[in-house]
Amino acid sequence: MKHLHPLLAFFAAAVCLHAEAQTTSPPRESISVANAAVFKACATAPTGQGVCPLDAVFGIFKLAPNDNVLDFKVTNTVPLVVNQNYGWVARINQQSGKVRVLERMTLPQAPKTWGTSGHAFGTSADRKTMSMDLMLNVYNGTVSKSWDVVHGDPAGRYHITVFIDNSAPLQFEFDVVDPR
Repeated sequence: MKHLHPLLAFFAAAVCLHAEAQTTSPPRESISVANAAVFKACATAPTGQGVCPLDAVFGIFKLAPNDNVLDFKVTNTVPLVVNQNYGWVARINQQSGKVRVLERMTLPQAPKTWGTSGHAFGTSADRKTMSMDLMLNVYNGTVSKSWDVVHGDPAGRYHITVFIDNSAPLQFEFDVVDPR
């Protein structure tokens, strides 16, 4: 795991049009249903009830040297290639400012390192799960978080749970696979 990158606001807004990032395998189907329930509850919630996610996608992307997003693909498969960028984008009911995000990532086995760009984090005793508590910027109603594949990251199924402020959790499950 390497550091996080901010995504461009216009790009994040464009991709967060709920492209059904979850696949139809049984575990992911239940995640898709859970996320849909969160989106539905937020869409009908009274205004003034706090930050609420309205939609979210997960995928891989390419960054320019200045961290501008060049390309994004909604997918649940991340190639196990050093410097491959991946992450999530959520559309929320707040247009700007900052939100508190708790992100919990679980890997199939402990990585060689949990690189978090200097952000404080905690890990489980087996080092397979990492949790970070962050303040992230909101751009045009979207918030996002990303990672890079680094040497020592394991192949297999990953799971990310995201709490934006005090909202119900969003979940993303994806496979990191050797492209050979």
